[in-house]
Amino acid sequence: MGAKLKGIHFTFNKALLIIWIAIFLIIGINSPSFFSTSYIINVMLRNIIEIGLVALPMTLIIITGGIDLSVGNLMVLSAMLGGIAFTRGGVILALIVTILTGVLGGFINGVVIAKAKISPMVATLATMYLYLGLARGISAGDSIYSYSFAEFMGTTSIAGLPVQLWLYIVLAIIFTILLGSTVFGRKLYGIGLNENATQYAGINIDRVLIMLYVICGTMCALAAFIWLGRFTSVKYDAGTAFNLKAITIVVLGGTSITGGVGDMKGTILGTLIIATLNSGLTVMNIPIDVQTIVQGTVLIVALIASSIVQKRAKQSTILKVAVPKAETN
Repeated sequence: MGAKLKGIHFTFNKALLIIWIAIFLIIGINSPSFFSTSYIINVMLRNIIEIGLVALPMTLIIITGGIDLSVGNLMVLSAMLGGIAFTRGGVILALIVTILTGVLGGFINGVVIAKAKISPMVATLATMYLYLGLARGISAGDSIYSYSFAEFMGTTSIAGLPVQLWLYIVLAIIFTILLGSTVFGRKLYGIGLNENATQYAGINIDRVLIMLYVICGTMCALAAFIWLGRFTSVKYDAGTAFNLKAITIVVLGGTSITGGVGDMKGTILGTLIIATLNSGLTVMNIPIDVQTIVQGTVLIVALIASSIVQKRAKQSTILKVAVPKAETN
């Protein structure tokens, strides 16, 4: 997704990188403490990891033309069931229950969307309330508390970096390769660009979609460990705002909500931009309502930039195809 401007290959990801650097410098100049390595690692990056983890599979889903509005509620349900399991059977049972909850929740989303042919937005809106209601009913409205493994995932550092940051780096690399360099990734683009043509090409779309939502549910479970460990306790409604934040990162990263366009590098840059804004505006003592306005403005600017780059890329492609035809005639 890019265009040649005066000999320079300009892409949307480069535009995002420039936006991120500009935001980072502006905030840092106004609040020098923002430049400290400790603040960047332990505040700015640590506070975005759960959303960043879920944004990785969300990118894959949106590229197919789908969406998942239930991720935050599934994450909280996984954390709560895992916490309850710990009190009754220890760490191993907690790990199994947390992961299985995420996998089962993702499987339900995938089956409803792929087999029942219900719109992803409608299906996951319904399961969002389902997972929210289950979390509330199971916990009776009470908080669920952390345990040893969750605390390890949420608070431990290795070689100067939080464990969750190491996890994000590894998974970001895996998802980048998965989307950009595998047959599975090409299938996702095909589904997003033309589902009927992809099906006629022999691709089992139902299987791909179910697998995709199971992957997303599994990532929600991993995020649940970190979330519970960082905050030491969680309530049933803690993930309500989480859903749209993950989607915002993906859209900010240039992935088209209509499907077929986007990449993982853009999502990673979008994660950095949101992390910088969240922490930077807070350290500058900007009121929360103004923070929301600024984040919305940045998202609008990014979407406009994405639209411009896509149009110029299409024009460039048309010219390359049209010129040889003219010469032949």
